[in-house]
Amino acid sequence: MKTQVLQLDLSKKDGFSEALPRISSISSYSANWQGIQLEFHQVPPFEFPEYTCQQHIITIPTISGLRVERTAEGKTHDLVFHPGNLCISAKDTSLRTRWEQDLEAIQLILEPDVLARAAYEMIDPDRIELSCHVKTHDPLVYNLGVALKQSLETFGSDSKLYADSAATFLAVHILQHYTTKQPKPKDALDGLSRLQLKRAIDYIHAYIAEDICLDSVASQLGLSRYYFCRLFKRSTGYSPYQYIIRCRVERAKELLKQGRLTLGEVAIACGFSHQSHLHRHFKRLTGVTPQRFVNS
Repeated sequence: MKTQVLQLDLSKKDGFSEALPRISSISSYSANWQGIQLEFHQVPPFEFPEYTCQQHIITIPTISGLRVERTAEGKTHDLVFHPGNLCISAKDTSLRTRWEQDLEAIQLILEPDVLARAAYEMIDPDRIELSCHVKTHDPLVYNLGVALKQSLETFGSDSKLYADSAATFLAVHILQHYTTKQPKPKDALDGLSRLQLKRAIDYIHAYIAEDICLDSVASQLGLSRYYFCRLFKRSTGYSPYQYIIRCRVERAKELLKQGRLTLGEVAIACGFSHQSHLHRHFKRLTGVTPQRFVNS
């Protein structure tokens, strides 16, 4: 009798729970990330039953020397993972995995439409075909996964903007290195037009105290998030994420000089959810803490 193949939807929290003996110890779902999710699993020796998934998955083992038996589309591989190694699984790929030691791994879960949006200005989105890699060495994606986990642990819901930027970067990186048809990005020329740049900057300043979504800014200009990010950096020298943080710090300086609000109130008024988040970015960009700035 043929074993039933599990069909997982990881757009939902604890999507792995019906197959894993333990759900993720760290998860981005409560942080309201869009298009990308992160789970960190710590699981004892186990054999994961055959499954397919509706999303693309990047699995990043965080234990050096981890031995895994992985079966993808009927082909079995005996693998040993070290830092910088990871595996990439396209949606709807049939997988089965077994390990005989404690496992720790970050999983980046990427919605297919994130790749499609990134591909809009590069290639025909309908022709995207992601290649599966049971093991590949990609320090850039490895370090990005670790950085996203650290951001989630440190900042919680404040990591959303960082995750937005990371999802765009990750989608373009995957398109350039792990698809069967290699895209050739269009030339960004001189970046955004003056009107486009003004509209983007006006939007950022208008919503500086809120949870700015890059898709919302890009949609004001009729662009995909990927193309907007690329043109914006060409125009300003900063990624949208970097620019928004700088604007928030500049706004904080104005409010601190006025002296009417507490540090906590200034943080909220500038789009930081708490004082420590303001403190970190303020000191990084100005060289002094907000309190020292007030007293200078």
